[in-house]
Amino acid sequence: MDGAPIKGETIPIRLFLGGYELGPTFQDINKKFSVKYYLNLVLVDEENRRYFKQHEIFMYRK
Repeated sequence: MDGAPIKGETIPIRLFLGGYELGPTFQDINKKFSVKYYLNLVLVDEENRRYFKQHEIFMYRK
């Protein structure tokens, strides 16, 4: 990436999760609990400004 991100700009990333023991996302199991995963991203530019984003990700079992 060259320069600072523009508001609304999309920056694609690839995250390999094969090395982690993760289960699928569950929603409202027996109306008692849910399992959700969140990805916290921090982008640091050349001037050490930090940009933060938290995004929910959904895991599916094959």
